[in-house]
Amino acid sequence: MFENINIVLVNTSHPGNIGSVARAMGVMGFNKLSLVNPKEFPSSHADALSVGCKNILDHANVYNSLSNALEKNMITVGFSARDRKVPLPSMSLDDLATYIKSNNSYTYNIVFGNERTGLTNDDLHQCDYLVNIETHSTTSSLNLSAAVQLFTYQLFLTNNIKKKPNTSVKDLATSKERDYYYSELISILKDTGFVNDKNYKSLLKKIHIIFNKAMLEKDEINILHGMLASIRKKLIVD
Repeated sequence: MFENINIVLVNTSHPGNIGSVARAMGVMGFNKLSLVNPKEFPSSHADALSVGCKNILDHANVYNSLSNALEKNMITVGFSARDRKVPLPSMSLDDLATYIKSNNSYTYNIVFGNERTGLTNDDLHQCDYLVNIETHSTTSSLNLSAAVQLFTYQLFLTNNIKKKPNTSVKDLATSKERDYYYSELISILKDTGFVNDKNYKSLLKKIHIIFNKAMLEKDEINILHGMLASIRKKLIVD
């Protein structure tokens, strides 16, 4: 039902939570699960708590880095229980569900962090949007499967409200295609001296944020690559 949604769990410490997430996904029609460096998987604990949704665990993809888990899809949304100082555009859970329904030709990564520490700032810098689920209590951290359940239910509910979707289709660049462009851009900026060892890390994060906001399409990425090739040719000649 939601073939364009990839649920991504990062550094999950307890296998039972992976099983509970599979159940939260399955009952709402989601089936694509990616795991980044899970502490224990496969696991009988995960299987036991998946309750009828073990097929999701059987087909889950396991990665050793977040970037590899994200690379095939267009838009990445990170969930965080805390206010973060990462300058990402943010939206509510309801806004996210409405956005996905209105742009159902896009493919999405929905990313959840470790049960105790959540997503790191480096993880969030690979995201295009940030979502914080509002809670009543000052203890705002939800159980991992509860957070996933809220997202899947909200999208399931929104998807079943009769409303004409946006039929315009944009061929957005994938995360992998954007990352390759960033690496080429950084390489040229090193050659020009704009990027150096001192500012490399901070500039890389800011460059990611600037271009992620642009929602680049494949042909736009190709144009930017052409611009870089022209600049590199000029640098070589000079």
